[in-house]
Amino acid sequence: MTRRLEIIRSEHTGYCFGVKRAMRLIDEGLEAGGGEICTIGDVIHNPQAVERLRNRGLVPVRSLDEVGEDGVLVIRAHGVDPALVEEAGRRGIGLIDTTCPFVLRSQNYVRRLHEEGVPVIIIGDARHPEVQGIAGRAGEDAVILDDESAAADVGPYERAGVVIQTTFAREKAMAITEALRERVRDLRVYDTICQATVLRREATKRLAGKVDLMLVVGGRSSSNTKRLYRMCVDLGVPTEFIETADEIDPSWFAGRRIVGLATGTSTPDWIIEEVLDRLSRLSGE
Repeated sequence: MTRRLEIIRSEHTGYCFGVKRAMRLIDEGLEAGGGEICTIGDVIHNPQAVERLRNRGLVPVRSLDEVGEDGVLVIRAHGVDPALVEEAGRRGIGLIDTTCPFVLRSQNYVRRLHEEGVPVIIIGDARHPEVQGIAGRAGEDAVILDDESAAADVGPYERAGVVIQTTFAREKAMAITEALRERVRDLRVYDTICQATVLRREATKRLAGKVDLMLVVGGRSSSNTKRLYRMCVDLGVPTEFIETADEIDPSWFAGRRIVGLATGTSTPDWIIEEVLDRLSRLSGE
């Protein structure tokens, strides 16, 4: 039976600027040879892309103690705590710094606030490596929150500065910021949400309004991919979250004609092409 699916790809898919840059820098390091190139934690939140890097020679380690002589450490795109960079320098370990320039901007804002003695508030997921790396620039007293209700427990402060996780949902961040204004008299807000993330969410939202089913493709540990999926679900659109083409279940398309495809910012093009190929073949069955 011919399904005749119409597949519409979002205007913004694949790697964002920061991830493209990180992957290029790692590729250059691997091609240059020399000592082992190591990483503590995944360089990006996509297990298939990370596995490809490991197959090419990237070595996962748990700590600096496992970095061998002449080894080089990759500072991942999310950034890391500055204490790790300082310790690597003391040990003479070389670095490939792939920190996204937009994350670096947040780190610099927080460093400046801390130097000025201004309390730092970070809107984001406390478990996310980007937020943990930013918090490392804020001393011991940084406040991290990802929910409007938690703002009631902040301060009160005479003054404070806010930065926002680059992939955080803008609507939610603005609601939290407004709640914080009730607790901080002089609130300095740095809008550090990445524009690429905003454009991707807007494009996905527009697409979701036109289709019978949304497929969101990306790593399950990817914060921005999970938010795209949740947004589509909250819009009331039937939505499936997959990492690879192999996860596609043909039964999802029964009675449906138009399928939208959106991806997180760390989803490689080769995975997208595999998904599109699988959908094309299903459409012809």
